[in-house]
Amino acid sequence: MPTRSVPAWPEGKKVAVKICVALESWSDGHWPVYAPMAAAWPLPAAECRHSMSWAEYGATTGVWRLLEVLNRHEMRATFGVSGLLAERHPEPVLAAHAAGHEIAAHSYAQDIIPGQLGLDEERENLKRCTEILRQVTGSRPVGWLSPRATPSRNTPELLAAAGYRWSGDHNDRDLPYVTTTSAGPLAYLMHSDFTDVRGVLAGPRAYRDVHVDLLDYLLRQETPGILNLTVHAHVGGRPLFADQFEQVLEQIARVRDDVWIATHQELADQVLAS
Repeated sequence: MPTRSVPAWPEGKKVAVKICVALESWSDGHWPVYAPMAAAWPLPAAECRHSMSWAEYGATTGVWRLLEVLNRHEMRATFGVSGLLAERHPEPVLAAHAAGHEIAAHSYAQDIIPGQLGLDEERENLKRCTEILRQVTGSRPVGWLSPRATPSRNTPELLAAAGYRWSGDHNDRDLPYVTTTSAGPLAYLMHSDFTDVRGVLAGPRAYRDVHVDLLDYLLRQETPGILNLTVHAHVGGRPLFADQFEQVLEQIARVRDDVWIATHQELADQVLAS
């Protein structure tokens, strides 16, 4: 049950910008069904090694390009990290943490979706992912993003009981708000309506145009707004997509006096304190 939403952004800023970089892995034998070859030419009886390789690009290459883009513009983001990826590729997770980006938990693997788990399974998945990220970075995450943005009915209580401050699975309001659980308060943050995954079909330029137009719209409103900017390292980290993502950041930089560039944790802290 929601209790309150944020009334305004710090220093009277018109728009809050939250940038999310998804750094994901799939369990052995699983792959993203939206991978170009898997979507265009499904082979139900075959193990899609091509799609597995396509997904692996995020950890080997894409994340490093996105880190460079964010560094050029001196903008901090929230990295939603699969526990499995942190086990297999700790280097980019450490690099993002060292650069001052927030590290959030994103399930153990992308095929482990809270909405499909029983209570004990979900609790164990949450504990496992939390501990892996704590071991890799030296600090535990306080934010959670479910694969497919699909929590279960138990997720909010489990997150609050485990010491989490925010969940990024929600799309029922424009602005973050606080919900009450039996284990304490939890900030709900909105998931992006138009991520680069949708842009696989629409194209990188559509991703740029949607977000530039939305930023312009939000700046013209009298009430506070929020721009959710999400890229996946294995999608938005590829050369053309990364260039379009950077063009959005360039537009944000042009209106920097009017926007608050915040991590998910900073947004959560703001609404929890309001």
